[in-house]
Amino acid sequence: MRRLVVALTAVLLIGLVAGCGGGEEPPAETPAEAPPPAEAAPAVDLANPIPDRSKPEDATVFEEFPQYPSLPAAVGERIAEKQPMLILFVDGSQQVTNEVRSAVDKAIDANSGLVDLIVYDIGEYTSIDASGQAVVDAEGIVEDKDASEAAVLASALKVVVTPYIVMTDDQGYLVFRSRGLIDSKLLEMHMERLTK
Repeated sequence: MRRLVVALTAVLLIGLVAGCGGGEEPPAETPAEAPPPAEAAPAVDLANPIPDRSKPEDATVFEEFPQYPSLPAAVGERIAEKQPMLILFVDGSQQVTNEVRSAVDKAIDANSGLVDLIVYDIGEYTSIDASGQAVVDAEGIVEDKDASEAAVLASALKVVVTPYIVMTDDQGYLVFRSRGLIDSKLLEMHMERLTK
């Protein structure tokens, strides 16, 4: 599944870069000498700047939702309205999708609909060929605005495996992430924090 999402993201980014055209490179700057720092700064993982909230050691660290020009309207409106939401990325062809969707629906119902649910099926334009490689219908995904927006959003949120859940609070912060199977009781617990 990881190959599927990576292939989907790569095709979308290639399409976006091809449409943007080229430009001149900025002139190289000569580095100025700076005094050595008094204390070494902690290392930053630039390859994965958004930590996975399903890891217990990151449970209390919140971050702002990524903002960019083509953010899906459904997501942007909820952030502007300060509406907590659960975003679920699935591949409808996976068997696990129904189990996760059932757990999510139970948790949403238990919280009286106070958390909005947005579901994106990012497997619609992808398939696996006989050799196990992900194949993306590049023409179809570019023509389908919703699929393109979902692929860009998945990339911005660093979704590499489906099913994948992201929850936001009423301030637009990412407060929970989970990949794979999940229990409805765990989801309910996290949703209760969002609605109090």
